Amino acid sequence: MNDRAGRVRASLLGALGVVLWASETSLVTYTTAIPPLETVAIAFFFASTLSPFVWLITKSSPLVAFRQPPSVWLLTVGSLVAYHACIYYATQRAPPASAALLQGTTPLMIVIGSALLPGERLRWFHIIGVIMGLAGVLRLINTGASESVIDGSFYLSVVGIAAALWGLYSLVSRALPEVPSSALGMFYIVSAIVSFAGHLAMESWVQPTPSALMAMAALGIFPMGLAIYFWDYGLKRGDIQALGAFSYVEPLIGAGLAAFFANGVLDLSLFWSGLLVVGGAGCASASLWLRPKIKGSIPVLPDLCHHVSDGSNLQEGQRCFQPGSHLVPTGNANELRLSLAILEGIIDQWGEELDAGSGTAPYVSQAVRRAS
Repeated sequence: MNDRAGRVRASLLGALGVVLWASETSLVTYTTAIPPLETVAIAFFFASTLSPFVWLITKSSPLVAFRQPPSVWLLTVGSLVAYHACIYYATQRAPPASAALLQGTTPLMIVIGSALLPGERLRWFHIIGVIMGLAGVLRLINTGASESVIDGSFYLSVVGIAAALWGLYSLVSRALPEVPSSALGMFYIVSAIVSFAGHLAMESWVQPTPSALMAMAALGIFPMGLAIYFWDYGLKRGDIQALGAFSYVEPLIGAGLAAFFANGVLDLSLFWSGLLVVGGAGCASASLWLRPKIKGSIPVLPDLCHHVSDGSNLQEGQRCFQPGSHLVPTGNANELRLSLAILEGIIDQWGEELDAGSGTAPYVSQAVRRAS
């Protein structure tokens, strides 16, 4: 139950990160006069100021990042810098509707690609949720869209590269649960340095106006700071398929914020798009809210261990491992591996106490090997 509650909590934090990302499009409109790499460098500087608070709350050390292999540094820093630089560069020039469509392929990559990860399985409700979310985004984009996808094809290709980068980064991060989310603070600092070095090499410095500086501070703290912390935590401990489908909520909220700040009109089409997007996210997260069906009667594991480890009740211990007894847990693979590890430890204890001629311990050992 605790594992399930933790999985739901992590998924909700990841979803909160998606909501924070929705503010990125509106905030970037205040930085269009600033070169992309300069914007990324300054925003990551502000994002790194969150690090001391994260280290304090999680009781972690900033040095943990330096214990990570070079491949983790290259993946994280490279993805953070390249993704944001591509997005900020392209969104200033690409047709907005087509750019949003390409960004909408990231959730599709995450959900479909997650089936290739260890311990993950693509279910029918994941696919339906993704299709519903994509339909909602397409409806949102097609409403009032007049530009051709061919226009600005170079900038659209940059957006496509960014979407692929973020999808790949999300999938690989899921496969690296041993890298704590608190290590992102040091990655932010290095990302700021790398971005600023790229800015000096390829761009000219533009003095930010007060409004642009405030927008870059907000970018760093919210969509590029807290959002990535939450997203990383949710990816590693939550439901990656549900989070991938929920990512479709971002363009919906972003469109609402853009309409609000630009004094636009929220028409009925936005409502129908939102219904599809939110419905798809709910469908894809069905594994979080539905109780799994369990076959047979599963006793509480401590009770089973008590029966088996009781040296005076060896016949009860033998009965636990007989085929068809339904006393061995029949849950997921992780639960089964944990149970087998505990039982093997019990067998080792028996081996020290039993008479070598009794044959009881070998019987149980053979049963465990058959179960595994």
